[in-house]
Amino acid sequence: MELIKEIEIRYFRSFYKFRLKDLGDLSIIFGKNDSGKSNVVRALNLFFAGRPEHSHPFDFPIDFCEQRLSESEVADDVRKFLYVKVTFNTPSSYRKSLGATFSIKRQWTVSRGADYNEEISRHIPKQKHYLVTRLLNKIKFIYIPAIKDLSIFEMLLASIHETISESADFTKAIGDFSNQLQKMTSEMFKGLPEEVSSSTKIGAPTQLSQLFQTLDFETLANGELTPKSLTRQRGDGVKVRHIPELLNFISEKDKFDFHIWGFEEPENSLDFVASQSEASRMLALAKGDRVQVIMTTHSPSFYLLDDPSVAKYYVSKNSKGLSTPTQGKDLKEFDAQSALQDGFYLPAVAEAVKQVAEIEARAKQAEEAATNLAQELAEITTPVVLTEGRTDAKILLLAWEKRRGGTPPFQIRSCETGGEQAGSGNGGAGSLALRVKAIAADHPNTVVALFDRDPEGIAAYKLDKNFVEFDVVGHKAKRGMHGKSYAALLPAPDFRDDCAAYQNLPIEFLFRDEHLGKSVDGKRLALKGKKASTMVGTQKVEKPLDDVTHFKDVGNGKTDFAEVIVPSFDAEAFDAFDQVFSIIEGLIAFEAARVD
Repeated sequence: MELIKEIEIRYFRSFYKFRLKDLGDLSIIFGKNDSGKSNVVRALNLFFAGRPEHSHPFDFPIDFCEQRLSESEVADDVRKFLYVKVTFNTPSSYRKSLGATFSIKRQWTVSRGADYNEEISRHIPKQKHYLVTRLLNKIKFIYIPAIKDLSIFEMLLASIHETISESADFTKAIGDFSNQLQKMTSEMFKGLPEEVSSSTKIGAPTQLSQLFQTLDFETLANGELTPKSLTRQRGDGVKVRHIPELLNFISEKDKFDFHIWGFEEPENSLDFVASQSEASRMLALAKGDRVQVIMTTHSPSFYLLDDPSVAKYYVSKNSKGLSTPTQGKDLKEFDAQSALQDGFYLPAVAEAVKQVAEIEARAKQAEEAATNLAQELAEITTPVVLTEGRTDAKILLLAWEKRRGGTPPFQIRSCETGGEQAGSGNGGAGSLALRVKAIAADHPNTVVALFDRDPEGIAAYKLDKNFVEFDVVGHKAKRGMHGKSYAALLPAPDFRDDCAAYQNLPIEFLFRDEHLGKSVDGKRLALKGKKASTMVGTQKVEKPLDDVTHFKDVGNGKTDFAEVIVPSFDAEAFDAFDQVFSIIEGLIAFEAARVD
């Protein structure tokens, strides 16, 4: 729920002129200790509850900004005041009367003390101010400080009483309790003389909110035989995990329509895994239609949440000790190194955690793809040639048909997984190397990996220590020491010596330039010229290289080239592929002889 759109704070504690814009369902405020991030939540508590913290009432001399105080001491015209201004996205049922958004500013002055002056958006006429008050009365703000001690649970239990006190079932239960208690104790005062009292009995409790504060929760973990007290016997991490669920119960059951949680450091006392789970849970609750969460954190688990419903703000202090926010586009361009200079490591740590998570995800995906491919290959009884991509496989198959005719005595497969229309993001030289290394010694057939002779292909062709290089039909190739798996680079024809020298020989360059430039039905292969670059002082200088094929990269149109243009070539255009097939056949023959 995005009820609060913007928060503007002036002269409160470490804030001089401070504003957070475009808050989300879940707004995450992060920064180093003592940066002032918690003052955002405390300012909201001042706005809604009239005090910045549960344990400390508003005290103007303490809560007034020191910078503003210094200015007021040297200049008579500098007024001593502070304010919190909240801009709301108007709920649909009020939008016709109050507009799409409206704001409320509550201002405190040194002379008024705890009393404040309230200003409502000018576009709302005074006769409609009652609607603003009515809406505010439907909003409940709950502040959870960084230290989650027993008093927080007492406060939440009192709120639970407030939530269920108007329930008919609860009222009946209290009545039954009182009646039963009176029956059981009816003899207690029977001996009193009538002049003292004609009837004395135990009455129904009237201060149930205080009674609720003394209650506790019993928890029973897996494997335990007896329940334990949540607040007195469980660790802080277990207690903290219960707080969002208590808040959610209150938000779902009470009389308020809208709920805002000001939550300081929900990750406190949680390990990494629990923090990850708590972040996901908090986001799920905030994306509902009754709750908005504004929180502070030091945890990458929260800072790394990637969802359109999340807004993030980095708070730091300037040279004057005043808190300033980095947000929006500025935060997207935020340099983690600048935070390190401030002594704040979360962005850098978060970036590292994100990169590790991405690497692990890619590795897991690659492992799954390799397993799936190995299962597919095990079902093939003939040798298999694996290429880096689908278009490579199509070109190779066309070349066999043009030069040899018929069906090749081996399968030609791409290392990409998925259906024919799947994207090409999981192919490439690295994936091809991973797949050929996954071929087991008991694999039923020979597998040959064919790498492009470019920097990526050459690097991937190195494979690992389990592969040894040897000569086959006048070319270098590699064999897995356990057999069955082989690898080779595309051989360079005489007319592509320069491509070999500059390590720029993809399979498309096995055709001559006149073929690469051919167009069919307006479709053609795009080649992009490379540039040479160097640093001159602090400036990067780039210069286009000569307009020759070995200084070009294959751009758009690979699929059209393989499916539309290549089939139009005559057999002579494929002559460079003879060497490719010679290597493949040589490797298959070598494996057959070795097995025999």
